[in-house]
Amino acid sequence: MTLALYLSRHVGIRIVAVLAGFVALGLSLDMLENAARIIERHGVAGLGEYTLLRAPLVLVTILPLGVLFGAALAFLALAARNEMVVLRTAGFNTVRALLLLIPLAAVCGLAQSYLAARLGPAAEQALVERFPGLFETRAIEEEIWLRDRHAVIRIGRTEADGAVLGDISIFRIGADGKLMQRIDAAAARHSSAGWVLEAVTVQRPDRAKETVAQMPWMTRLSPASILGAARRPELVDTGKVRQILAGVLPGGGRGTPFYTVQLWRSYSALVSPMVMLLFGAMASFGLSRSGGGARYVALGLVGGAAFVLIDGVFTSLGEAGAMDAALSAFLAPGLFFAIGLWSIVVIEE
Repeated sequence: MTLALYLSRHVGIRIVAVLAGFVALGLSLDMLENAARIIERHGVAGLGEYTLLRAPLVLVTILPLGVLFGAALAFLALAARNEMVVLRTAGFNTVRALLLLIPLAAVCGLAQSYLAARLGPAAEQALVERFPGLFETRAIEEEIWLRDRHAVIRIGRTEADGAVLGDISIFRIGADGKLMQRIDAAAARHSSAGWVLEAVTVQRPDRAKETVAQMPWMTRLSPASILGAARRPELVDTGKVRQILAGVLPGGGRGTPFYTVQLWRSYSALVSPMVMLLFGAMASFGLSRSGGGARYVALGLVGGAAFVLIDGVFTSLGEAGAMDAALSAFLAPGLFFAIGLWSIVVIEE
């Protein structure tokens, strides 16, 4: 067995064990709140289905911390068995050992990216559709803005099923960017025949205002897409993000900065596990320095937690349009990678 395979298996097993524990704990806490209602409405089979759909959402949240704690346990075990001493004696310092773990970091990065960009959004949407009673059942009063081809749409109220809307304004924009038409409606209802606007006022720049009781509304927006935008899911499929940004799909009420950041974060997720491995590797000094070992373990764990916090702050700034989208996605990984690498080099000298 090569050294790279040995280290990867040693660290990988502990990462998987920590993740399994975190997911089990998260699902257990969730079940305390929802299990009774799920069994009452959907039976034991429904509970199993709910667990399978909920697990990816828990995993995508705790995977970075799972890599951090799993790596820390692995390197602490290597230090306890004096294996790190043997490696350093053979010329393999901590940085060289970490280079051997790049394939493992790549696997974790691909898993994080797939969970956040594909599996997570699909699971979240399936949960809402399969178990609607567990989620918001009241009307959503928060105003949302959507885009559909050459129209910008404002919706002031969304009923629980997404098929009845209130306080709607539709702004149709021409190819030259000028406003061609404004439609205001008190309500919109969806049926098998499509959308119908009620109590409608139509305004055009070259015509007098018109008022009609009803009129059909031709749009690609479905009740499910409107309801999804009103609930503002945190995870959005990367394929849909690209289509929204290209104007192929209607916008989801979050704004261009949000979707642009989501796209860039699908790439930055590939490198984030390496940052966590760096901070977890500080535990390799946990038993090598008398009197100060615990300090290095704590330093690594605090550094990894700080990375998660700062990364979230930068992401929020990017989604709000206050920071460049690519910068908000890659600044924290780049900054903390440099800090972690510098810390290991300084400690090891």
